[in-house]
Amino acid sequence: MQTILTTGVSYSQLLEDLRAIIRHEVTSNGPAPAETAEAAGPELLTVRDAATLLDVCPATIHDWKRRGMLPYHKIGGRSYIKRADVLNALQAHQRTAKPAKKGGARRG
Repeated sequence: MQTILTTGVSYSQLLEDLRAIIRHEVTSNGPAPAETAEAAGPELLTVRDAATLLDVCPATIHDWKRRGMLPYHKIGGRSYIKRADVLNALQAHQRTAKPAKKGGARRG
């Protein structure tokens, strides 16, 4: 690490030099890459948003929360669910179509 001696340099001159150095570094390195949603932190969804994403009604989300199938966080009396947890629930609880009944004869 280098030592910088500021003897004989006024505060205003030091400040001006630092600003010039910072301005040069920022412009020469180009714009900073935009943060992705994952890098910015987990996105929290409301119960309604989670229900829309999973294509279920909000009552189903509340039921899954109650059963412990969907982790959630309480903030200010409201429930929020991490987007990653919602997507995991989507994979774990894929809806499947019921197979059609075979045979044509009905009991009567």
